[in-house]
Amino acid sequence: MKILHTADWHIGRRLNGTDLLSDQMHVLDQLVEYIKDEGIDLCVIAGDVFDRSNPSQAALELVNEYLYRINIGLGVPVLAISGNHDSRSRLDYGSRWFEKSNYHMRTSIGDILKPVVIDGHHFYMIPYMDVLEAKQYFMDESIVSHHDVYRRVTAEIRNVMDHGARNILVGHMFMSDAKASDSERPLSIGLSEEVGTDLFTDFDLILLGHLHHPFAITHDAIFYSGSLLKYSFSEVRQPKGFRVIDTGEGIECRFVPTESKYDLVHYKGSYDEVINEKVTFPDKNAYFKFELTGLETIKDPMAKLKMIYPNTLELRPVVEVRENSMSKVDVNRSSDREIFDAFIEQVHGSELTEYQQGLFKQLFKGDIDETD
Repeated sequence: MKILHTADWHIGRRLNGTDLLSDQMHVLDQLVEYIKDEGIDLCVIAGDVFDRSNPSQAALELVNEYLYRINIGLGVPVLAISGNHDSRSRLDYGSRWFEKSNYHMRTSIGDILKPVVIDGHHFYMIPYMDVLEAKQYFMDESIVSHHDVYRRVTAEIRNVMDHGARNILVGHMFMSDAKASDSERPLSIGLSEEVGTDLFTDFDLILLGHLHHPFAITHDAIFYSGSLLKYSFSEVRQPKGFRVIDTGEGIECRFVPTESKYDLVHYKGSYDEVINEKVTFPDKNAYFKFELTGLETIKDPMAKLKMIYPNTLELRPVVEVRENSMSKVDVNRSSDREIFDAFIEQVHGSELTEYQQGLFKQLFKGDIDETD
């Protein structure tokens, strides 16, 4: 069986206030084309289909369109779970009906012991659940962390699973020893999020969502697909795409990259070299975050940058660190011009600009005329 494993679509996500729906459509088109061209047998979506629990109408329509194209248009079964960003009630609506077309959505903790069985593969689908919910459901006071949640969940599954079948777990969690980025929402406040890999030894394959880096963990049987897009500037260097797993005689898993409509660029340097295009970028329409020196005397630098790089989303000034030395000027023997020159050099590390000289002449014309 050829399984396409994806997660963390985050449909409706915005980047620094910029709508990413067209960017998301761009990569989803590639995913659908791959399913069509490569004969994928099954699509697994491991949570966070939407970016928030109350998605916009446009986000809803986009998800409906692509799920329809995969499940109905291509006739490929879809197995999906809810993540920590999703609304369970919204995703679960009509789920029993949709199962008639092999679209299986799981949002309830009560369904974790009922695997979806396809071609001898038993898929145990574990939607995101918080610690309090699991403690109340299992009536187990020993559950105080996410590791405890999945310790109990895997123990319950172990008691009913067919150990002779190929057992696959689909989940949405933070696996221990994995690496996070800035754009994942914390699963809990004040509690340990990490789940130990030792809990999943009874499963042949574990397909996960939540962490956006596809190589957040290195393991023979545990895989993150990563997000389809870069959703924060902390993800600039992360590859994006999905995974394809072939469960023939063994298990072969590979990562398939997607091409973003616009890349993310985080550049640190000087305002002068950027505005005068002394540094070149592959795509001026990329989403830019600039951290620049030399902004002190520039009026509205963001507007000027956007004239060249229209998708500049963030600009941060960088103050150059200079040696903290004091210059001494005898104010009783020095002219106003000399005092002002010393002040400018101390603060800015440079001599007066022509503009500053003009201002000074207007304020202290008599003294300037004497020293010119």
